[in-house]
This record gives sequence, structure tokens and C-alpha cells, in this order.
Amino acid sequence: GPATAGFCDTAIAGYCGTATAGDYGIATAGEGGTVTAGEGGILQIKAWDSKALRYRIIIGYVGENGLVAGTQYKLDEHAQFVEVA
Repeated sequence: GPATAGFCDTAIAGYCGTATAGDYGIATAGEGGTVTAGEGGILQIKAWDSKALRYRIIIGYVGENGLVAGTQYKLDEHAQFVEVA
């Protein structure tokens, strides 16, 4: 299900969940989930690593590598953050 947190808080959603955090917050979602964070936020999604046969946490930082505040992201098939259309 969805999880929402405010300024400097953490939102955690499970499998295919949606996590939204405010400025300087952390949005974490399970495999297949989506994340959104405000300015200075951190995005995290759990993803399966088929080479290592284990889960990884893929981390992105709002303001780096094209990640924009207030934009919803998911992981593509290469475990890269992509904007949700």
C-alpha cells in the first residue's frame, strides 16, 4: 500500500507499493514499487539481482543524475530509475 511522510521523515511501502516523502525525506519501496521525494530527498527501491541471486537496494538522490524533486520513479529492467508516465 501507499506510505507518505513529511519533511525529513521516512516513508516505507512494501511490494509494489508507493512511497512519498517530503523535502530531505527518504522514500523506500519494495520490489515493483514507486518512489517520490522532495528537495534533498533519497529514493530507494528493492530489486532482484539475478547474477548475485539476491536482493539489492537501488538508491538515488534527488538533484543528482537527473532525479527531480516531486517526480515519481520506478526501476526499469536494468535497475535504473525512470520517471513513471
